Amino acid sequence: MNLSQGGGRVPIKTGDKDHPIVLVDFPSRNEFDTLYSNRVTAEGRERNWDVLTNRSRGATLLQAGAPYSLTRERVRQMEARFLRILAAKIKTA
Repeated sequence: MNLSQGGGRVPIKTGDKDHPIVLVDFPSRNEFDTLYSNRVTAEGRERNWDVLTNRSRGATLLQAGAPYSLTRERVRQMEARFLRILAAKIKTA
């Protein structure tokens, strides 16, 4: 699964047979900044926020990365990292 398939929500793999995927709300900007505060610079957070929110709204990998000249692969990597970070936060909550 990827962000564009969640219909504005974020699909998280749980590893549970009965509920293999859980859809959670896309984090607010403040929550997003908190998740990424120790991982990337402020400029990087801004770029990631723009790319990932566009992706969650249904943009293709190419469309989401175009404003920043990012390749589809780089956007896919950013998305995968975001899903891992969010899954880790949810599992600890």
